[in-house]
Amino acid sequence: MKFSIIIPTYNDWERLIKCLTALERQTLDKNQFEVIVVNNSEEEGVPAGISLPEGVQLVHEPTPGSYAARNKGVSIARGEIIAFTDSDCIPHKNWLANAEKHFQTSNCDLLGGRVKIFQPENGGKYGYLYERFTAFPQHKNVLLGKGVTANLFVKKSVFEKNDGFDSRIKSGGDWDFTERCTEAGDVMIYGEDALVFHPARDLPTILKKDFRLTCGGALTVKEKYGHSYFRMLGSHLLHGLIIKRSFKERIRGSERAIVFCVDLLKYFYRTAIHGGLLLRLIDPNKIRE
Repeated sequence: MKFSIIIPTYNDWERLIKCLTALERQTLDKNQFEVIVVNNSEEEGVPAGISLPEGVQLVHEPTPGSYAARNKGVSIARGEIIAFTDSDCIPHKNWLANAEKHFQTSNCDLLGGRVKIFQPENGGKYGYLYERFTAFPQHKNVLLGKGVTANLFVKKSVFEKNDGFDSRIKSGGDWDFTERCTEAGDVMIYGEDALVFHPARDLPTILKKDFRLTCGGALTVKEKYGHSYFRMLGSHLLHGLIIKRSFKERIRGSERAIVFCVDLLKYFYRTAIHGGLLLRLIDPNKIRE
């Protein structure tokens, strides 16, 4: 078997069904891949009214965190290549077929595919315009040895050699894993045509993600480098305002203003989060991805 598709889910069953429906339409022969859904909620089993497509394997991983869930999925995977995506993603019908071509025509060990943002029905306009320019820039990150699990392929042998995801990390475990792989000499390439679609978040959800990323990143920096929350707050105040991208040539007019304003909002929001961590008003150990 060529591919094992691993999809963690945390009480996101309706969007998961859309993802699984897209996988049923893959042009790659169905004998060449398996689909493993890892339920990461406290309750085992599928809620009433939800029916998974025939052939989908469902396993339960009660340990909180999507990286623990992904590790559980890989532990039972039979495929030569592990394909990661998320329950809110919709893979293109040629997602697997095009990924297979990349592995056949190059000596890559990992493949980061394109993640294209779309505006969901009744989705927020401003969140879409912002994420259209800022979310999931795989074409840039892969060149830096980083990839996101919304659309990531890795040979199973490489995954096991590099000890999989660090399940202790609350957020950013995909970057940690892919950096470890590339630093060990494993080759990662970008696949523009290995495409999945991701719904744009609305502004409250963008800020919710920022909360998770900021807290998770602070935990990782504290454990890995021993930096204090006071030092992190100071570093954020000096370097955290990222507004240069809103002035790039490709962002113009009102869209530039939206990107600038949301970046500014996120800067002040992250400042408040760092302050909450410093004053122990926020417990970063209680967050989950």
